[in-house]
Amino acid sequence: MEQKTQNLGEAIFTHTVEAILVVDARGNIRNINPKAEELFGYEEHELVGKNISVLIPANFRQAHQGYVHNYSEQPHARTMGEGRDLYGQRKDGVQVPVLVSLSPVVVQEQSLIVALVFDITEQKEVKEKLKQLNEELENKVEDRTRELAQLVNQLEKSNAQLRMAEEDIREALKAEKGLNELKSRFVSMASHEFRTPLGTIMSSASLIEKYGAEVKFNDRRTRQLQRIKSNVRSLTSILNEFLSLDKLQEGKIQPTPSTFDLKSLCDEVLEDLKEHTKSGQVLHFNQEGVQTVCLDKNLMKNVLINLLSNAIKYSSEGKNIWLKTSVEDDEMILLVKDEGIGIPEEEQEHLFERFFRAKNATNIQGTGLGLNIVKRYVELMGGSISYTSRFMEGTTFRVKIPMAE
Repeated sequence: MEQKTQNLGEAIFTHTVEAILVVDARGNIRNINPKAEELFGYEEHELVGKNISVLIPANFRQAHQGYVHNYSEQPHARTMGEGRDLYGQRKDGVQVPVLVSLSPVVVQEQSLIVALVFDITEQKEVKEKLKQLNEELENKVEDRTRELAQLVNQLEKSNAQLRMAEEDIREALKAEKGLNELKSRFVSMASHEFRTPLGTIMSSASLIEKYGAEVKFNDRRTRQLQRIKSNVRSLTSILNEFLSLDKLQEGKIQPTPSTFDLKSLCDEVLEDLKEHTKSGQVLHFNQEGVQTVCLDKNLMKNVLINLLSNAIKYSSEGKNIWLKTSVEDDEMILLVKDEGIGIPEEEQEHLFERFFRAKNATNIQGTGLGLNIVKRYVELMGGSISYTSRFMEGTTFRVKIPMAE
């Protein structure tokens, strides 16, 4: 039985479609798989015993030593290459753009690091092409992807929608300063936000294919399927934000007031968001006074979802999140408070700008469009939104909207 398990592990290591490097605490290569040989152009005996820096371009080696030191101090599973360019160097000197997933392991009381290396050359080429595409804006994007088999087709249509959003921004900001800078930020953000979940989906799909139909792999398959679903939801959320921005730009969204129970709406939103909370996070809700209001229910729901989703996303595990609603003098007041990372004081003036991401949030998924859309929804209903925030202590948003007649 032990021999079968060993053979299975060797087979996965040998035949996996991603390059794998096993490195010790000093950065010396202990083992590589055939895919790593193919990616870097070395044979196994040429790399084993060598320092990992032999695979790093010379102009990145000094900075890489700092990364290695920091990682050795606090080893944990993480992905390298997100938010910055990362390259590996082949034996022939050619530099290859890569995304690296690191996982610390202990084998026979020895600390090792397993590096899963993805060649993202194709994704880099797509990113470069996006900068040049400003005219061909004819196809519309489907707003959801329901099946994994349709994912490649969905990506092509999503790119068309991104080009449409970029053209809208270009036309709207012709008279404004900093247009070129805004375009650059948009292309970089869009490429990154789509690349990361798509990489995860493709990796999970590959693993599911390897597990086969054996019952013993059911739990692993379930975990990978959950990752796929989560990342598809993330892509859908991104697309919905671009679609909302597009409709706002064209003036297609106008308030349609109706009478509804505010508490019931809040309960519904909170119930939907429970599955997105992190471990130990607690959602608190308090409704004061009148429950029946006359507002645009759909816009209110979107405001609630966005503010609460942000509170969940930017708060760590075990933190509290509060939602409070009340009606005073024919005015609905909404309060959302969290114990999250907060917003640095010097960046707060840009909070509602399109594509703004605070420096302490660059490693957290997001488009930088959500709060801009919320502010515009609130203003469409004749209301206002304000906030207070302290770095690493939390943020409170306060929304006031007058009752419609």
